[in-house]
Amino acid sequence: MAVSWYAVAFLAASALGASIAPSNYVLEKSACGRVWVTIHSPAIRISVGRNLLDAIELNWDFSTCSNTPMQIGLFNGRPLSWNNALTTFPVNSAVGFVITNISLGDGNLPGGWQSSSGLKGPHCLWPWVGAGNSFIQSFNCLKIQPTWMEDNASQINKLRIGDLAIPGTHNAGAWRFDTEVSTVERDSFVLCQDRSIWAQLVYGIRYFDFRIAYYDFYSREEDRYWLNHNLIRVRPLVPLLREIRAFLDSTREVIFLDAHHFPVGFYHQNGAPIQHVHRGLINMIQRELGPHIASAIQFATNPGTRGPTLQALLNANRRLLFSYVDNSIVAGNRWLWPILPHLWANTNSPTELFRFLDTMIDRSPLPTARSPLFSAMAQTTPTVLDILLVRGSLRENADAVNRNVTARLKTRWRNNANIVSTDFFLGSDVTDVSIALSVERSNRL
Repeated sequence: MAVSWYAVAFLAASALGASIAPSNYVLEKSACGRVWVTIHSPAIRISVGRNLLDAIELNWDFSTCSNTPMQIGLFNGRPLSWNNALTTFPVNSAVGFVITNISLGDGNLPGGWQSSSGLKGPHCLWPWVGAGNSFIQSFNCLKIQPTWMEDNASQINKLRIGDLAIPGTHNAGAWRFDTEVSTVERDSFVLCQDRSIWAQLVYGIRYFDFRIAYYDFYSREEDRYWLNHNLIRVRPLVPLLREIRAFLDSTREVIFLDAHHFPVGFYHQNGAPIQHVHRGLINMIQRELGPHIASAIQFATNPGTRGPTLQALLNANRRLLFSYVDNSIVAGNRWLWPILPHLWANTNSPTELFRFLDTMIDRSPLPTARSPLFSAMAQTTPTVLDILLVRGSLRENADAVNRNVTARLKTRWRNNANIVSTDFFLGSDVTDVSIALSVERSNRL
């Protein structure tokens, strides 16, 4: 993929506001190929002591076009004329991207979704991209997709959950510390996301990979459960469950919550589960999310099946599926969904990551898998030396991976990928591509 860099004058995006699109307003159009907006995950150094966060990226794929557009530009509203562009760049390859040094800014969520439910349908944040020659042929915006399942219900509700393309986040709760003062070094290898659980939901994420820990030194039981990144506490669990509950209460979306790992406090030294800790978590999930929980025993989950349809979940008004990584606990709580296979390459090499995922996605789901779902863990893993020597960061790792995740999902993984979980998800276009693939798969039924 061609890479271009152009320095443009810094512009405070907060002054540009947000463009909220009504439902009949065209948000994306292309005469040929496609353009889209992403957010650069690493900070960019713009001068001594000054870093730019959330730099806007403009992406294009004109590989199917007979004539490649000659330029691409950034706009603060729907592109109508090159005269309105904030900046423009030449297009020198059929597929590529440019990184601007214009920041997204505060990134307030449009459509009334900043902190509570808003208008249905996709809505644009302020950055738009346009491409063409003398006139603009293709355009798109950075958008939220808070109700994409409901918006496409007439097409995708007949799909089984194992046949959906689902955008997900790896280590979803590791987005900002709510503990003691953190350090830059620790942040570099702990935080995997930079948007809250509420914002992830609003942007369209529907699968959440949670790593849950238990600390008995807190006096109140509900304060003892935290989301961790391995051994490091990041955020208390209960407030995040309440964000999920508020979203479920106000939408018709289906959410997949995965207790993927229990790094602290859930097991004795001999590996045996600490029953009262697991029971406390299960009771908490039932208390906070109970009215929305889809019981595994109520829906077919036999090995080799692809699970219930979205319509079946909606008919039962049960739209939260909770997977649990310990099948001994699942056996005693049959409403829990069984272990969800995670396709994890455990490598710090992007090349090895994609080689592994290409093979494993082709083979999945395994006929013996108890869960109808599987997650491609589309991120690299730092080595111990990477962490000790502060060599790189998770943001840099995500930047080396996310563009190729978008490309793979549109091509090699197009027919078989189920959940695709990323770090710093705004660096990819997985949400919009997943929506398009789910509709495409439904149309083939």
